[in-house]
Amino acid sequence: MLLHGGSRAFRARLGDYGVADRVRANSGGPMSRRRAERVVASLLRDERSRIHLPRTLRAGVNFGGLDPLTCVLRALARLGLDDPEQLRARYPVPVRPLLCRVVPGAAWAPPVASLGDEQLLEQALLLGLCTPFQYDPARPVLWTRASLTRCVELHEAESFYA
Repeated sequence: MLLHGGSRAFRARLGDYGVADRVRANSGGPMSRRRAERVVASLLRDERSRIHLPRTLRAGVNFGGLDPLTCVLRALARLGLDDPEQLRARYPVPVRPLLCRVVPGAAWAPPVASLGDEQLLEQALLLGLCTPFQYDPARPVLWTRASLTRCVELHEAESFYA
C-alpha cells in the first residue's frame, strides 16, 4: 500500500476515518486522471453570461499587384449594386464603434483571387468603415486605395488594454 507522507501519525489519522487500507497516492491509473468540469463560457459569446471574452474581428484583403478600387467596384457591379452604402443591408456589421489596429503585411489576409464577390465586398465594407484608429458604423462607407489595402484588427474599447 502506498500512502502519501508515509508517517505513522498520518496513517493513524487515515485509520480513524476507515480509509487507511483504501488510499493509494497517485496510483497512475486512469481513475486518478478523471474529472468533471462544468463549462461556464462560450466562444460564441453569450451576452447574458458573467464572463465576457474580448471580441476581435479581422478585416483585410491581399490585392497583390491589382488595383483595389477597380476590384471592389467591379465586384459591386457584378452583384447589381451601385452604391457601397447598400452593402450595410446585405452584411451584418458591428453596431458600436471599435478600436482599430493596423497590421502591416498581415499573413492572415486572403488573396483577392481566392475570394468571391460576396466575401470581398464584406471585407471592403468593414475596411470602408475604418480609419487607421477606429471603426465607426456611423460614418459613410469610404473606399480609398489606402483603406482597402489596410489590414486591421478591431477590438471592443471596453475590454481593450495595452
